[in-house]
Amino acid sequence: MLFQPSQAKPFHCRLSPKHQQGVVIVVALFIVALVATMAYGMMTRLERDTRRTSLILRDTQAEFYAQGSIIWALDQLRSNWEKQKPNQVVDPLPIRSPVIDVNGYKITSTIYDMQGRFNLNNLVNTDAQADFKRLLQTVDPKLSEEKRQQIVKGIVDWITPGQQHNEFNQFYLELAAPYRAAHRPFFSISELRLVKGVTPALFNALQPYITALPVATLVNIQTAPAPVLMTLSPTLTLDTARAIEQVRARTPIVTAQQFIELDIVKNHHIAADKITVKSGYFLIETTVAIEKQQALLYTLVERTAKDNKAKMTLLWQSKGEW
Repeated sequence: MLFQPSQAKPFHCRLSPKHQQGVVIVVALFIVALVATMAYGMMTRLERDTRRTSLILRDTQAEFYAQGSIIWALDQLRSNWEKQKPNQVVDPLPIRSPVIDVNGYKITSTIYDMQGRFNLNNLVNTDAQADFKRLLQTVDPKLSEEKRQQIVKGIVDWITPGQQHNEFNQFYLELAAPYRAAHRPFFSISELRLVKGVTPALFNALQPYITALPVATLVNIQTAPAPVLMTLSPTLTLDTARAIEQVRARTPIVTAQQFIELDIVKNHHIAADKITVKSGYFLIETTVAIEKQQALLYTLVERTAKDNKAKMTLLWQSKGEW
């Protein structure tokens, strides 16, 4: 007798209409949540991109306005030279432009005399090295003579070509973020931060009194602040330097010889070949502000003269710092 295996009947599970509606609602809610999340992400990204584009456009517009203010400064320096009068100071610096408001942008420029500061690239000269040590002592009296000498040696090494293998380069290469000395003149005073022995505090103390110019320069005694005046002679004290500032505020000093013959100066034996009353290098600081956004542009310019005609040359520009 043959037995046929019984065939299992398929199992069918039917959801009730209420259960089917519940599944549809869950799926619909999931899709809505997914679409909402994607839409939020897209809107956030669009808002961010729009804001970034707005900032870029504002920065571009601010730089455009800044260049216009620099033209004002160049014209001012050119005019000062070509319209100079006897027994008067050529450049009564600093010169500040009036605040100009253009389409919501507030623009202003200030011209500073860079020959009223100590030129770091003068340190190739031995006499200038002694002068700079006095400036170091003025801004940081706690700095030892040994430390001052070490810093000066580090700067001289930095600006001297060809010295690739020495104690300074070895020091720089062993730092956590190694680098090499430039072995060329300073292009910017910010490079001084990299020199062995120069701390952030010391750099900040020096910053108002130093510059980095492409050639060796004289100190303009008409615009130099007291700490820079003190570099001109080892016997010149801070009180004397401040007294000189008061004298020149009352009476313009229009020649180097006039300065040397001042009663408060003549006993300090300041060399005439260290000083001048006319400058050729200037820094233009331009600020453009709109709402909470601000752009800062530094421009170094050189003024040369021939036949009483001034020629202005833009040497470099830097955003944010120089």
